[in-house]
Amino acid sequence: MGTETGDGPSFVKSLAVIALPLLVILLVAEVVLHGETALNNSNGLTGFDPLTLGFVSLLVLSVLFYELKKHGERTARLLMAGVTTSGMIAGLILLQAWFASASTGVGVFYLLAPPLAYAGFYFSFRDYTGSLSRRRAGILRAVSVTVLGAVLGAFLPVFFTIPFLVLLSILDPLLIESNILKRSVGMSALDSLTTATTLPLAGLDVGLGDLMAYSMLATSSIVNSAILAALATTALILTGVLLTLRIASSRHIVAGLSIPLWLGVLPSIILMLIPMI
Repeated sequence: MGTETGDGPSFVKSLAVIALPLLVILLVAEVVLHGETALNNSNGLTGFDPLTLGFVSLLVLSVLFYELKKHGERTARLLMAGVTTSGMIAGLILLQAWFASASTGVGVFYLLAPPLAYAGFYFSFRDYTGSLSRRRAGILRAVSVTVLGAVLGAFLPVFFTIPFLVLLSILDPLLIESNILKRSVGMSALDSLTTATTLPLAGLDVGLGDLMAYSMLATSSIVNSAILAALATTALILTGVLLTLRIASSRHIVAGLSIPLWLGVLPSIILMLIPMI
């Protein structure tokens, strides 16, 4: 959830590593738009129940906190295995949407899907067993959360996505400053969770949840507001990331969601308000 610093972080390299997934997401979102019929108009509000989603999320978090307290490292590894597997499934959904937009693409998708699914499960299992290096595991997890965030941003309605991300940006610093997680699950479990859910960059660690949130916002913007708004959103997110990295250079830990998301949601909010004026 936060950005943890070391001595003299390389801002340019770190920003480039964070920027690359967001730029890729713009291309992924174009795939989503071309496969819009395959997504079955998923951005509409029909059939969407935020109360049920919120209840299930709270239930899952409660179980996760309990398991982290009892079995810290194993639960953290299981959590990331679930994330990487979900990212693989999300990637297949996007791939299917892309091929579905072409008249002859469905057959190609069914040829590619089995080996891709096998590779995804194989590397997820290796990640769970700890047989991947931290660098390779970090790349796998970063790709997974980026793709998963893209699918969530494309499928969830914008009137849910924006308030949800704003709420996360408010909770992020509160959780960090109050040490609620440390008191809830214990220091050992928190260390295991932090190691599993951060991407090591040049002199600092960036939370994988931050990358997922950036991906959700960028994808939601391009799906609901087209490419120009998405480019503005991405530029503002990266500006917020740069400001966060600057702040992190003088602090041990700082929330990685607040500034990037507060800046990144501005184009979407402005576009939603324009019809009301």
